[in-house]
Amino acid sequence: MAKPDDNEAPMPEKVESAFHTIASSKCELGVGLGSEQFQSSPVYFFRAIWQTQPAIFRGAHSEYKNSPLLQKLNMNMNWDDIADLLHNCRCHHPTTGASPPLFFQDGAPVTDPHSSYASNPHAAYIDGCSIIINHADLGYHRVISQLCENLQATFPHVYANAYLTPAKSHAVEAHADDRDVLVMQILGKKVWKVYKKVPVILPFDKEQVGKHGNKVDAAVIKGGLCFNNEEVILSPGDVMYLPRGFVHEANTENLDAISGYEPSFHVTIAIATHDWCLSVLLSDTIRKTLDGVTKFRQALPIGSCEYQNSVTDEDASSHVKQQLDEAMVAIRSKVTPLLLEQNLRAKYQMHNAHANELRQRLTVLQQSKKRKSMEDSEETCVGYSAASQLTLQSLIRASTPEERSSVSIEEGRLRGLTVRKETMSVLMELLGKLKSDPALVVKVVDLRGLVEAGNETKDQSDGVGLSMVCDFTLLSFARCCIELGALAVVQYNS
Repeated sequence: MAKPDDNEAPMPEKVESAFHTIASSKCELGVGLGSEQFQSSPVYFFRAIWQTQPAIFRGAHSEYKNSPLLQKLNMNMNWDDIADLLHNCRCHHPTTGASPPLFFQDGAPVTDPHSSYASNPHAAYIDGCSIIINHADLGYHRVISQLCENLQATFPHVYANAYLTPAKSHAVEAHADDRDVLVMQILGKKVWKVYKKVPVILPFDKEQVGKHGNKVDAAVIKGGLCFNNEEVILSPGDVMYLPRGFVHEANTENLDAISGYEPSFHVTIAIATHDWCLSVLLSDTIRKTLDGVTKFRQALPIGSCEYQNSVTDEDASSHVKQQLDEAMVAIRSKVTPLLLEQNLRAKYQMHNAHANELRQRLTVLQQSKKRKSMEDSEETCVGYSAASQLTLQSLIRASTPEERSSVSIEEGRLRGLTVRKETMSVLMELLGKLKSDPALVVKVVDLRGLVEAGNETKDQSDGVGLSMVCDFTLLSFARCCIELGALAVVQYNS
């Protein structure tokens, strides 16, 4: 046998699919027997979990902020990434159809985010709002887009929604979805309740409880929880699968403050199974088949219209029966398993092509806007463009009167701040210390140090004080202050 050429290029390693990585992780079953022995794998997932029961795939995080699973999936994001994500989705993009993020406070939607926060996610966040970014895969951050593209090797079509929840808070109330989801915890921790009793099996859009005015029945809440009737905590790298119809709710309220309260950021991968079932596919295919025949487009002679007085009920019934018989013949001859499969695959391909086009278009748009902001930020240390480039490692100081007067507040831009009561005293104190010493320069990530000295008793059991001021609160507050001209950037990355 000939020896391989030493200069020959090595065979490329087989790239493991994103879903194989997830489904092969240590698994906790939502309603399966606790003593059941099984090997986590994609095969087992589709045999015993898919559309049947919730499950958690643990990320085997040896360190709190360094999950091997996130590394394998190339989903390692930090709070600077989240700040950029919020900035990128801040405005409506008419060329892509992407909409601004949604703000929720105490479980209720903020009905007029523009008047309250000038649609600035950072301003909403420091007032205690949760931020929901629908279709976060559409170019807002490349790693989310790549994850969705990778998962489409397993599922025909997926998209991503992103959820940022402040400490001691929750975004939405208990509800069920009309789609299967993979909840991927990226930063921070979140407490989940997944209820065992399913009120509507495999619901469609208008059947989702907790939405559209459909209340969650008390029997669901009293029926106990999945996962051994316990709440579960997702940490970075954990992925929870929820079949459509399972009622769930999540919060950051019950996490203790031993190492400080913190926000949570997770990405929900939506798998629109409600759109893949036979009832939807068959009705769409039959409609398309019958629409192609002129006589099936004609109005039926049923009703009390004057011009139909000469048509008896018996005549109408006979006419309907004749058309139905003819329609059934057309359906049986044209609606075949092959046609259904072709229509379903065509639907997948259309959705994927549209999503990929939007992702690419918005990615190019974001890159262009980022270059423009970087160019603008080189010319100024205050204002909108300067704020958009700020990171936790940036050096900042109090602005000068000249710098403050140079900030032009455009129509629709932020004009002031509202800060949640739990962090107000600390944030106002650190802003005051910066303003009182014009020579003071500090990293954003080190701002807490300005108020820590002598304030060891400032933390209270109810979560008010330093323990509530996390890194992302500091970054959001600093970005807002720089946009308003109260603070200035000395160096973007020290």
